[in-house]
Amino acid sequence: MSNDKPIADAAARARALTPDQSFIVQAPAGSGKTELLTQRYLRLLSCVDHPEEIVAITFTRKAANEMRNRVLEALEKAKGPRRKCLTRPRLELARRRSRAMRPRGGT
Repeated sequence: MSNDKPIADAAARARALTPDQSFIVQAPAGSGKTELLTQRYLRLLSCVDHPEEIVAITFTRKAANEMRNRVLEALEKAKGPRRKCLTRPRLELARRRSRAMRPRGGT
């Protein structure tokens, strides 16, 4: 997608990142749902004391695993000195919770 074209649903995407309300994302394949949900999850993670306060639901394990991997990757990148709001204990807690929530067996 070209950077000079405005995104038609930019306002809706911005609202989806607002942490003070629940939000449902419905869009066709390839529209950026996983990225938007990942960004929302990270935003919410910065606002809570315990990661288990956040509920994120998707319909496939593949999408859930993709979101999980993206969140962990973002947390890994964020543990540098620029991001003081994500402390090392919170990052470690998020990792432990993520490992505990992995699907067991099956697809």
